[in-house]
Amino acid sequence: MPTSRTTAPARDDPYAAIAAYYDLEHGHFDEDVQMTLDFALATGDPVLEIGCGTGRLLGPLLAAGHRVTGLDRSEAMLDRARDALARDGFGDRVRLVVAEATAAARDERGTYGLVILALNGLMHLETPAAQRRTLAAARAALDPRGLLLLDMVNPTPDVLRGFEPGVIHEGHWELSGGGQVDKFASRIVRHESQQIETRLWYDRVEPDGSFHRTTAGFTLRWVTRAELELMLELAGFADWQVYGSYDLDPFDARSDRLIVAAEASPSPLSPGGPTG
Repeated sequence: MPTSRTTAPARDDPYAAIAAYYDLEHGHFDEDVQMTLDFALATGDPVLEIGCGTGRLLGPLLAAGHRVTGLDRSEAMLDRARDALARDGFGDRVRLVVAEATAAARDERGTYGLVILALNGLMHLETPAAQRRTLAAARAALDPRGLLLLDMVNPTPDVLRGFEPGVIHEGHWELSGGGQVDKFASRIVRHESQQIETRLWYDRVEPDGSFHRTTAGFTLRWVTRAELELMLELAGFADWQVYGSYDLDPFDARSDRLIVAAEASPSPLSPGGPTG
């Protein structure tokens, strides 16, 4: 007889319950890969990704020959990264650390040429104080010629209006071993705190008809360009360039992305992007 069950998120790791489904939605996203590789080539090793998740960017960096550390607070996400990188032959070349983002400032192995906060990573710190602490930790983790590469959505009015009230169906996937998964989401936008209260449901139906619902909830906090630049200054960054796309187009109010390349110390960083 088909069964039904529900998995709720662990209190200390809201991402643990959905780690198994993360790559269904994000694993094939590669629009930022070439940009990341270009900056890594320009800055030199080693490379640290804060909030590396299941290792989506770590694989291409390792394949390009870089020395890489991945840091994430979710052990479940890192377990999947470890397995995927081992399958690709990188298991003995990558260092994975379970820790909060601020642990980057206390790395006993030294400093980094490039620190990455990719694909809305900073938004997963839900208060301004936590975001400032993370940027300060990233600055402390950089060597004097190092660079922080940060990418998040540009919170335009259209983007924020796009978070419709109610429950939205956001994805459907057929699983290779049979069965299917549907993703549903509910988001509440809090303009007064610049937060998006997020709740996700992943409904999995097995070939035998059994049903399993996995839920997760977390809060995101968006940042405007002006606020981000103030945070970078307070964190001790010397200079930065701001871009509006993964092709490093100039940023404007209508840009889809808010991408920053922030320098630990003054240097002749090209406004057009990384230089070798």
